Amino acid sequence: MRRLALFAVAVVFLMLLFPGKIVPTPPPVYAEPLSETTRQLLEKGLSVVEIDREIERISGLREETEKSIAQNETKLAERQLAIAAQREKAGRVLRAYYMGQKEAMLGVLVNFKSLAGLLRSWDLMDTIFEADRRTLADFNREYEEIREGQDKLKKDKEELSRVAADLERQRDRVAALQAEIQNAIDGSEDPALARKQLEEMQSYWQTAGLYEVRRHFSALAKAMNKLPDWIQDHPEALKTKGLSTTLTLTDTQLNEFLRAQSELLKDFTIAFKPNLLSLQGKSGSMEVAVTGSYTVENEPKNAIMFHMDTLVFNGLTLPDTTRDDLVRDFDLGFYPQQVMAYLKADSVTLEDGKLIVKLKIGK
Repeated sequence: MRRLALFAVAVVFLMLLFPGKIVPTPPPVYAEPLSETTRQLLEKGLSVVEIDREIERISGLREETEKSIAQNETKLAERQLAIAAQREKAGRVLRAYYMGQKEAMLGVLVNFKSLAGLLRSWDLMDTIFEADRRTLADFNREYEEIREGQDKLKKDKEELSRVAADLERQRDRVAALQAEIQNAIDGSEDPALARKQLEEMQSYWQTAGLYEVRRHFSALAKAMNKLPDWIQDHPEALKTKGLSTTLTLTDTQLNEFLRAQSELLKDFTIAFKPNLLSLQGKSGSMEVAVTGSYTVENEPKNAIMFHMDTLVFNGLTLPDTTRDDLVRDFDLGFYPQQVMAYLKADSVTLEDGKLIVKLKIGK
């Protein structure tokens, strides 16, 4: 498995350095259509590869979180030392006010016999009061920075606990899948052939499949980022009634728009169905099928966000970790405020051939 992974990294690196000069690993060729048992075996093999990739990502995230916690603990300790001095200064200022020392100083002003003496005393007292204000302000700033640091430290530790639990869960998944794969190979009519098919598919996915899928999703995300411009050029897609606006986009319009954005999307087709979006695509010997849906999200900002429910590569269903990775890395959302600054998505509906977004005025 490790040799396959290293080989995959080397091939993809060369593909990036010399685009068009590396011939990707050819797809596995089978003498007969895959049986259901073999299909499940290959599917589990791809899941192991992808979950291993997720484990690597989570491990890196854990290291970053641990580093962040250590840095924040150091900064917090430094802040606590700094605030000790500020606390003492602030304490002296407050004690002076409570014990009437400042009132006594103000009383001195009335005893001056000349205007010049009064002005000199006033300037001196103004300087003292300004220093007092800075002392109290510095103390308040240091206190707020410590409080924010403590909050961040708490969140980082909660995130570390979540990451550690997720890492353990993914490792358990891999262990269970590897046991199932081994049992399936041992129970097959030809264990050597079964293992060969498994390794060929894993190699094909690592050296070519994953690269191509991510390349096409990148093109799709870049195209979707330009959709607001298309809508502005096609005002007929927007219908206004009173204070509400409705955006209606057909799958035919969306497909024409996407294909005009990139050659990579020429053989990809999106279809809208009730509560479902489906995408079918082909590139050479690779076929991808995606299903998902849209929802309105308001955090971190108002948007129509895409949620991927299934991802199938050459007839093999990929795990949730692959779907999550693609959604995380490639934004397929739609942001109404990029069309008009005062518009906000209120609801989204998928019907046969149509995407309907209800918009309202909002910030």
